[in-house]
Amino acid sequence: MIQVRMVLSLLAAIFILSGCAAIQGEQAKSTEELLAAAGFQIVSADTPEELKMLSSVTPNKIQFSVRDNKPLYWYTDPNNCQCIWTGDQAAYDRYQQMVYESNIVNEEEETAMMAEQAEFGPGLWGWAGGPWGW
Repeated sequence: MIQVRMVLSLLAAIFILSGCAAIQGEQAKSTEELLAAAGFQIVSADTPEELKMLSSVTPNKIQFSVRDNKPLYWYTDPNNCQCIWTGDQAAYDRYQQMVYESNIVNEEEETAMMAEQAEFGPGLWGWAGGPWGW
């Protein structure tokens, strides 16, 4: 009985983790699409040293540094493209604006879906009380 519980617990953990990995992969893809549209440049990690460096930094998060007295933004993706996205201040500003606009669109879509669902109400016939109103 204990072994069955352990196996079921292990299967549940694998299922949850694979779901989380899929969500993170989709988020990374969405972020990378926005980075490309904003003007970030992609730099592939081709050598073993570059791959080692890529795996040593925080993945899937925009980082900031200064290079030649200019701001440099970068985003690493060691899992999907094994690359680094780099951009200047203007590219980062465009990216931030696109994220903001994307969030507004998502909120509007959610509001429209909620309004559509509310229009039908809790009843089976599209309104509370059934077809005869009781």
